[in-house]
Amino acid sequence: MRLPDGLVIRRMAADDVDAVLELERGSEGAPHWTRAEYLACLEAAGDSALRRFGFVALADGVLAGFAVVRRVAALGESEAELESIVVVAALRGRGIGAGLLAVSMDLARVEGAGRLDLEVRASNLAAIRLYARAGLVEIGRRRGYYRSPEDDAVLMQVKL
Repeated sequence: MRLPDGLVIRRMAADDVDAVLELERGSEGAPHWTRAEYLACLEAAGDSALRRFGFVALADGVLAGFAVVRRVAALGESEAELESIVVVAALRGRGIGAGLLAVSMDLARVEGAGRLDLEVRASNLAAIRLYARAGLVEIGRRRGYYRSPEDDAVLMQVKL
């Protein structure tokens, strides 16, 4: 995938965590993790059954978005979950989310995952369209999963 001009996507570093937390706190759909949880994404090493990887998107050197992918290996099978993807509201629709998703899917493949799963608010139609364009399909729903406001979770998946 060709990234928009001026956009760089790279692994999250410790110096990024403050900006990631600020962006995440301003986004209703983000998971609102602790600093320690984001820092743990930087230490994804070894052959642990659970590994998290964080990515940041920088537009002209300024944080434009981030993503967190979790790889789970169980019974010899590996899968990945896109746990979070957030783009600065004023920059949405410019290919940043698509770039973060593509990098996340590439990492999942490299990590040996056979599929990528995610859940998204049913009302987040822009995100659902983004995921569908990348080949993810709806595989189910969790009724009333989200709160404030209440919403269903759409479960999506793509074979890698």
